[in-house]
Amino acid sequence: MPNLGQGSGWTDSEWRRAPRRRVPVRKLVATNRHHFLDERRAARYAKTRKGGDVYVVDAGGRLYLADGHHRVVAAMMRGETSIRARVMQAGGR
Repeated sequence: MPNLGQGSGWTDSEWRRAPRRRVPVRKLVATNRHHFLDERRAARYAKTRKGGDVYVVDAGGRLYLADGHHRVVAAMMRGETSIRARVMQAGGR
């Protein structure tokens, strides 16, 4: 798995400048290490369509979900097949 920008990685400002694009939900690789998912939070996001940006790292065509796991699950609950995300290229600093 590539560096996803945690710790001393990408800054909030760099993520805000990352281009937005639609990415297929089925191609996202989850990076949630402990597989934690608050089902109530995902359900709330599914109903309200609220939440922040989804952050994805493109590493050679593989799309790693850096942040936004609950928002992606919410999109899946709504039957969406793609989601708008900020996409950073791995090694693109």
